[in-house]
Amino acid sequence: MGGARIMYEYANRFVALGHQVTVLHSLRRPFKKMRSPLWWKRLVFTVRGAARPSWFPLDSSVHSKIIDEISDAFVPDGDILFSTWWQSAYALASLSPQKGVPVNLVQDYENWTGQEELVKASYRLSLQHAAISNWLCRLVEKESGFTVQLLPNAIDTNYFSQSVTPASRNNLSVLALYSEESRKGTRYIVAALESLRAHYPAIHFSFFGVYPRPTSLPVWVNYYQKPQNLKTLYNQHAIFLSASLGEGWALPPAEAMACGCAVVCTDIGGHADYAINNQTAVLFPTENSAAIISALTSLFNNTTLRIQLAENGQRQLLEKFSWKQTVATALTWFDSLQKG
Repeated sequence: MGGARIMYEYANRFVALGHQVTVLHSLRRPFKKMRSPLWWKRLVFTVRGAARPSWFPLDSSVHSKIIDEISDAFVPDGDILFSTWWQSAYALASLSPQKGVPVNLVQDYENWTGQEELVKASYRLSLQHAAISNWLCRLVEKESGFTVQLLPNAIDTNYFSQSVTPASRNNLSVLALYSEESRKGTRYIVAALESLRAHYPAIHFSFFGVYPRPTSLPVWVNYYQKPQNLKTLYNQHAIFLSASLGEGWALPPAEAMACGCAVVCTDIGGHADYAINNQTAVLFPTENSAAIISALTSLFNNTTLRIQLAENGQRQLLEKFSWKQTVATALTWFDSLQKG
């Protein structure tokens, strides 16, 4: 999950700067009923290697362990408690001061569990809040009445980088993330595919995702399950398409942008910090397959615009969204919280 990945990234970068970091994976969470006994869940977490997931290169200097719950009995003393997810915020707010200054990183408006009022109430808890995007900062500030620290997501441009110039790419090549989560909007892309091919028979359309190849995809559409080298896949396509209905700060379009793709995406808060219409991206309204076709057509028919958007987008990512800047902002803020 993108949210966990961001927290692991912070852990790696904090220890690289000489800080001591412990990552805790809690078996219990407030407001979440456990469907299995604690001992069984602990066993499953251990067998799966949850403390050090295989999909992320967690630095060996990071202490990482599985705990029963976020409580004084299991959380070590420290300076800063840095967590994410609204349920965890309630647990943090109940800890003693010796555990550190509690900080909750809001990575999305996490209202899809059907507990929206509890989510909103978590913003009013007695702890510090940060958010990964400007729209989330405004949301949390409106609900809480307190100032929220912006800690924007960033892209590891040492990995996600351009190896094929935008001008060298097939102008009709499009890449998108396939997801069965309804808020990702994949169904609107799938609904547009046959019409796109009817107008552009040479279109080269690809999806990537964690699922086996979906039966709903036409045979002419490429599908990559759990691609090992996402950077290469981005560089093989001219356009990245996102039809998401809601995001905190969407990672895949930004990764693609860093790799030289022209981004075509929905006009939502989770894209807004880096996707500026006709400057760094082409924006279209949500839940609208016809708008997807129109947005892609605008680039299929205008190679110059497609290249310009790709170059502008990549330049912006390099200048405004670096991990070095975000981590420095976080550490400076943490220091002020301890002194305050």
